[in-house]
Amino acid sequence: MSDADRPALDTSLEEVTQLREALAAAQRQIEVLSTFTALSETAATTSDLTLLAQRAEEVLRRNIPDLLAAYYERRGDRWVAQVTTEGLPPALLDLIHVGLPLDTPCFAQTVDARTPQFFEHWDAVTQRVPFTEGFHAVGLAPFYRDGQAVAILTVGLVNTEVWAAQPQQLFLAVYQALDSAHRRKGLVQIQERQRALEAFMTLTETIGAETEPLRLAERACELFLTLMPGWVTGYYEWDGELWCARLSDVPDPILRAALFAGVPASAPSLHAAVQVRGPVFFDHWSARDKIIARSESYGVAAFVPYFRDAQPVAMFAIASQHHQEWRSEERAVFRAVGRSLALGLERAWQAQALESRTHELQRSNRELKAANGELEAFAYSASHDLRTPVRHVKGFVEMDRRALNRGEPDKAERALQVVEGAADQMSAMIDAMLSLSRSTRQPLTHTAVNLGRLVERARQNVEDEFTGRQIEWRVAPLPEVTGDAATLQQVIVNLLNNAVKFTRPREQAVIEIGAQAGDEEWTVWVRDNGVGFDPAYTGKLFGPFQRLHLHSEFEGTGIGLATVRRIILRHGGRTWAEGVPGEGATFSFTLPHVRPLEPGGS
Repeated sequence: MSDADRPALDTSLEEVTQLREALAAAQRQIEVLSTFTALSETAATTSDLTLLAQRAEEVLRRNIPDLLAAYYERRGDRWVAQVTTEGLPPALLDLIHVGLPLDTPCFAQTVDARTPQFFEHWDAVTQRVPFTEGFHAVGLAPFYRDGQAVAILTVGLVNTEVWAAQPQQLFLAVYQALDSAHRRKGLVQIQERQRALEAFMTLTETIGAETEPLRLAERACELFLTLMPGWVTGYYEWDGELWCARLSDVPDPILRAALFAGVPASAPSLHAAVQVRGPVFFDHWSARDKIIARSESYGVAAFVPYFRDAQPVAMFAIASQHHQEWRSEERAVFRAVGRSLALGLERAWQAQALESRTHELQRSNRELKAANGELEAFAYSASHDLRTPVRHVKGFVEMDRRALNRGEPDKAERALQVVEGAADQMSAMIDAMLSLSRSTRQPLTHTAVNLGRLVERARQNVEDEFTGRQIEWRVAPLPEVTGDAATLQQVIVNLLNNAVKFTRPREQAVIEIGAQAGDEEWTVWVRDNGVGFDPAYTGKLFGPFQRLHLHSEFEGTGIGLATVRRIILRHGGRTWAEGVPGEGATFSFTLPHVRPLEPGGS
């Protein structure tokens, strides 16, 4: 090669070197852009700030080789490191995982400035951050939510005391990506809080209007799942022996069936809630220890009991298959929903108690009205019905005396027979009055009562008393009802006696007994083809001593139907009659499906 050619060759080599350096710089720039693009995409698709901090530190470390970083979140009165890069001194790691005070100078300055801060010629002593003597320059960037500083990203340069433009710009770009994610998460949290507030308002409205405990529990479960989707909820009621689920969204059908069948009171989790009389939380759930089979897939669970009259009656429960430990915010949500449900249940129980007392008062008023009516009837009877046999006794005793004085024993005997009949009538009326009184005072024992058996016994009783009668009995299938068997037997006997007595003029008596189910009560009737009655006098039928026929036509005291009315009234039912003269009558009564609360009864 000649000397003339050497300058050209040197120029070519220099150009190649420059080209290679430019290519290397371009490749580094492409890497910066690609990693930053990846960070931006992650920031746009996730709200996990810890994951974003990890990605941000990877971007910074890849493009600034001598950089070490840490991401802090505020925990009470300290800044606690959540994410750190490799290479930090062990002593520093221990310190920042415990946390730095809020007044650490570089942190306080950054929070006050509300923008990233760059510290050159780093002085660990002045900044009060031990074990950072190996750093020469440090940068900090703050993140805010609702006006409060919640996180800080820090970077330290090991071999550089002054921040160059390129790493500074890269740090600011990473900060902006993270800050955007923080702001978006803050917006999401605001929206979540708004939804939670709306859900709580809805539950509050429900609490103000709903008096059905199960419906309240449904709304509480819906609210909780709105705030914490992916969990499972349950509402249990105590049946005297077991905690039986009334609501549960447990996906396992076998476990769900077992929960509805009932969990023993000895199960440690539920027992602990009852003992504490408040919420209990369980981490690292153990199905074997908690005696709830097939719940092995759950990691955490919580229970809160509800008491009525100092006795546990209900339980609200939640669990998760995706967590092993409770977080404070999850506990707070459960407590808040649990308190809201407690208010709703308390109000519902009070409303039920008030409704029961109202029904009790109404029944007492009916009792009082009936007693007043009976008192008026007794006063009328005492002045008329009872006075008649007394006049007979007095009058015929005088006749008997005169007959004896005249030596007429036959007339004296007839007078004594009238006196005896009057005494018997008076005795029967007194016995009837006592029977009516006993029907009012006798305690009721509510059990399941087979009406068909009561009718069969009453038929035998009636047929024994009215021998020789031709009676066609038409008895439909009768239900099992709730009531007092002894007094209901008396009701059936009185009604059948009444039907047989007033069909006496018929050559062939036809008596029908039937029942019909309603939404809230049974209706039972006894129908006959007897003499009937004038509907204008229907109101008198169930009053004591009220008779629509002469004693000479049909015997009786007028107490039987009054006794029927009183017994049915005490059972929470009603009585009425329908009739047509010469065409028969139908006497009906109702019995509620649910046992009533009876004043003075059992």
